[in-house]
Amino acid sequence: MARLQRNHTSLDSVVAENIRQRILSGELSTGDHLVEAEFARAYEVSHGTVRSALKTLQHEGLVEFRPRRGMYVTELQPADALELCSLRDSLEALAARLAAKKATQADLNRLQAVMDDLRSAASEGNRAKCMELDLRFHRLIVDMARHSRLSAMYQQLEAQIRLFMVLTDPLHEDLSDMVTLHQPLTDAICAGDSRRSERLALRHNERDGQRLASQLEQAQA
Repeated sequence: MARLQRNHTSLDSVVAENIRQRILSGELSTGDHLVEAEFARAYEVSHGTVRSALKTLQHEGLVEFRPRRGMYVTELQPADALELCSLRDSLEALAARLAAKKATQADLNRLQAVMDDLRSAASEGNRAKCMELDLRFHRLIVDMARHSRLSAMYQQLEAQIRLFMVLTDPLHEDLSDMVTLHQPLTDAICAGDSRRSERLALRHNERDGQRLASQLEQAQA
């Protein structure tokens, strides 16, 4: 593998982003052992740089340390899936309620544009694009809430949210379900209906969380 380009970003951040993308793309699977020496050799960087990068990913929840064994891609347990789902829904419900109250017309236009793009991606069968737009949709609602601490908490959880999306993506055989799921929330926010927006967002990921937890339980049986 060619030497990574630093540009204006610290080298450990570049390595962390590369490994992060390999995890989120599925190239590195949950439970995979992450060997420091192998990354250092592949990226032509020091062991310290790799160690720092893995610490960043551990803080994000994508990597876990196992005593006397080393670093591994986080292996979700059924309880983890349910906890992540419920926490995500709680944060997104607060964001949706505030967004319905605070959104400007420009905000609503952006939200509608994301929905239009999601509808097009679903009709084209573009799974990667749908996942990207799903994350963009919820990020935008968080931004529309104009709540700095909520935004900071969501950003801290974002890498795990992306992993959740990767793991639940196979559960959506029909991509049109993505439009069906997101359109009512869009309509509620655009109508300024804060109660309905909060109610819809509060259970937005519940079905996927339960199905993923069940899938993980079966895999461990």
